[in-house]
Amino acid sequence: MNLRAAIAAGATVAALCAPASLAARQANAKPGRLVIIGGGLNANNEAVYRTILEARVGSGPFCVIPTAGATPDSAMASPVANFNRYGGPGTAKGVLISVARPETARDPAVVAQLRGCSGFFFVGGVQSRVTAAFRPQGQSTPAYEALMQRWRDGAVVSGSSAGAAIMSDPMIANGTSPIAFTRGVRRLADGATQDPDDTTSAFNVSQGLGLFPTALADQHFLARGRFGRLLVALLDLGTFNLAFGIDENTALVVDGQAVRTVGASGVTIFDARAARRNGRSATGIVMHLMGDGDAFDLTTRSFTPRLGKMPIVLATGDSATVVAPANIFAPWAFLRTLDGWSRSPQTELAFEVNGGQIVVHKSEAFRAVRAPGPGVQNTAAGLGMTGMTIDVRRP
Repeated sequence: MNLRAAIAAGATVAALCAPASLAARQANAKPGRLVIIGGGLNANNEAVYRTILEARVGSGPFCVIPTAGATPDSAMASPVANFNRYGGPGTAKGVLISVARPETARDPAVVAQLRGCSGFFFVGGVQSRVTAAFRPQGQSTPAYEALMQRWRDGAVVSGSSAGAAIMSDPMIANGTSPIAFTRGVRRLADGATQDPDDTTSAFNVSQGLGLFPTALADQHFLARGRFGRLLVALLDLGTFNLAFGIDENTALVVDGQAVRTVGASGVTIFDARAARRNGRSATGIVMHLMGDGDAFDLTTRSFTPRLGKMPIVLATGDSATVVAPANIFAPWAFLRTLDGWSRSPQTELAFEVNGGQIVVHKSEAFRAVRAPGPGVQNTAAGLGMTGMTIDVRRP
């Protein structure tokens, strides 16, 4: 088709003259990549930064959104510098939207900036500050609409820590695994801002941004022992049957129905689609652990290890016995336990929790893989595990 015929058929001159990759994206518009980081992103984690930057769409700046920060005005500087380090000078800029100044989410100049962004990064802090600014009392703002439109146009949206929690709707607002296991979920009003110091009295969920409608996401997952609260949220909310717990300095990368892990640690998956429920308890929740480079299909719910990883060989003798820690919710306790269990012939591990129990089982399909060298907390690098189920028995 020549240029004149193409224009007659409805194509724009701008689209026809755009680089082939951009024109193709415009012709086959689909939601952009999500890069959901579990917090603690190291400035030297080049793989995660480049995974974000390579998914930009358009020639506009990459925009850092500091809304979750305690001092948003200053929370932009460090991530802007990091993205400029990998993308080149002038790659990134901050766009100030603050819950303390709610008018910023309706300011035409701010909204125009968002409409020109090639991608987005939400900083860490308190996640409900983001929803209180972008979706106050559950109502949409022009800033929220501009963000969602750019994402639907294909622009990447990323975030770390609080910037990861906001991807789901509802999202986990705050609370610990022991409190969640004992008291269950409390739903905050839409647009409410939780007290960042209230981490021991309740387990709260609230409205998120809804960029990741398929599943619930949690962050600082293995570093802070949060798998208990993610399991409880998955069971009690009834909104999702799939959940991802993303560890620090690690990203869950979502491209349509395909997800993968990039970074230093792992992503834990809980799939409750076929779980059998009994009141507050459930059995048969499928579990996977994805290490760096491992993949998961959201449609088939299947796990694929990264090509080239080595099968983990079972240990013998005393080193093959794994003893359940007294507090499985302690920092890194779950990761260390899984690391040992990956080399053990044991097929079941039971953890006593606040008058209840969590039991992990290996099925006949169990397999574990690793990359060479040590990983975080001296566990196996790139540890990937599949063929497991988990039972939750709550008092």
